[in-house]
Amino acid sequence: MSFRTVLILINIAFFAAVIGFIAYRVLSLRRNPHHREPENLTPFFDDEVMEGAHLERALGVALIALVVILIGMVVYFVREPFRSNEASAFFQDQSVARGAVLFANSQSPAYNSTVSLQCATCHGIDGGGGSAKYIVKSTDPRCDPTKTADENVAEDKLYCLPKQVAWAAPNLQLASLRYDHDQLTQIITFGRPGTPMPAWGVLSGVGALNAQSIEDLVNYVESIGTTSRKAKALAVTDVHGTPKSPGLADVMADPATAAAADDWVTKETAAVADAQATLNATPVTEADARQTAQAYLDYTRQNLQAATEWRDSVAHSSEGQKLFMTNCARCHTRGWSYFDPANPSETVQGLMGGGAYGPNLRQGDVDSQFPAPDGEAKLYAWISEGVPQYQAYGARGISSGRMPHFGAVLTTSQICQIMAYERNIDTPPLTTANDTECVAAPS
Repeated sequence: MSFRTVLILINIAFFAAVIGFIAYRVLSLRRNPHHREPENLTPFFDDEVMEGAHLERALGVALIALVVILIGMVVYFVREPFRSNEASAFFQDQSVARGAVLFANSQSPAYNSTVSLQCATCHGIDGGGGSAKYIVKSTDPRCDPTKTADENVAEDKLYCLPKQVAWAAPNLQLASLRYDHDQLTQIITFGRPGTPMPAWGVLSGVGALNAQSIEDLVNYVESIGTTSRKAKALAVTDVHGTPKSPGLADVMADPATAAAADDWVTKETAAVADAQATLNATPVTEADARQTAQAYLDYTRQNLQAATEWRDSVAHSSEGQKLFMTNCARCHTRGWSYFDPANPSETVQGLMGGGAYGPNLRQGDVDSQFPAPDGEAKLYAWISEGVPQYQAYGARGISSGRMPHFGAVLTTSQICQIMAYERNIDTPPLTTANDTECVAAPS
C-alpha cells in the first residue's frame, strides 16, 4: 500500500469520525429535551482542583500534543521530498499515458478513436520512423503559378501535375537526444512548414491542441527515447547496415542504383538540350516567352548538376558525405526526404546541401559562417550542441532554435567527418578520415 493511499484512508477515517460525532450530538439532544443551565451559570472546579490534578492533566495533554506536532513536522520534512517526487512522477506518468493516446493509431494498444491523432501512422507504432504520403507541387518554371494544376494540364503541361511521394518520417526515439524540451514543444505546436508535419497547437493559429495536450505529446516522445550509446550505434547502422537490413552504403553500392543514376543523368542531359533548343527557337521579340525558356534552361541545368553529383556520389563518396546524407540532408537538401535511389529521375532532389527547411551550405557558406581562426571550434559546437533560439552563432548567424544537436547521437569522429564534407560540399572529398582536423573535438 502506497503512502498516498494511506493518507487517503486516514482522511476518510477522520471525516467519518467528525460526521459521526456531529450525528451523535444531534441525536443526543433529541433524546434529552430537558432544560440545561447556561454554561456561564454552571459551577466549575474550585482553585484546589484547578491548580492540582486538573491542571497537571491539561499540561500533560498539551505536552503530548506538542511532542506529536514536533514529531509530525520532522516526519513531514523528511518525507516531503519523497512525496513531492512521487507526486511529480505520478503526474508525469499520467501525462505520458495521455500523450500515448494522442500519438496512437488504430493498431496501437492506447488507441482511442475519439481522441487519438494517429501520429503513429507516419512515425511508426513505436515511434521508430516510417513514411507519410505527401503531395509535392511541381517547381518547373514553365508552369503558371497563377493557375491551378488542372488549368496548366489543360494546356498540355502534364509536368505541372503535383506528385504524391512517400516522405520519410523521422525516428522519434532519437528526438529527445537531438532536441531539448522547448524545441520539441515548438515543433509539435507549429509543425514543419513544407513537410507533412502539421501544426498541432492552438498557438499556431491552425492547430487544435491546448498547451497541456502539447506537453503530453512532448512527454510521451521523451519517454520513448533511446540512449546515446544506442543512437551512436544506429548512426553506424544507417550508413553501413546490418546482415538483415542494408544501409545507405549498401544501397549506393548496388549496381542497380548506379544504373538508375546513369539513367537520370541521361534524361537530364536530354532535358538541357531540349531547353536550350527551345530558348534558341524563341524569338527575341517575345520577351516573356524567352524569360520562361531561360528559367527552364536554368532549371534543367540545376537538375543535371544534381543528377551528375548523385552519380559521382554513388561511384565514390566519403564517410562524411554518407553521414551527412543520413543525418543532415533531410533539412539541408530539397527532396531528400522522399528521394528514391532506385528511381531518382522521378523523385528529383535539389543539390546536396543546397538548402530546404535548413539553410544553404554550398558556395562557401560554411566557411564564411565559421571562418578561421576559431571556426572549427564554433562549427563543432554548433553541430554538437546548437544554440538557443535568438542567440548568435558563427560569424553572423542568429539561431532560429530549429537546428538539432548531434552530440548525443554521433561520435566526435563522425561530427568531424561531416564538418570536413561540409567545408568542401561543392567538390566533395573522396575521404574524410578520422584524423581530419577538428580542434574542438573533446578528448
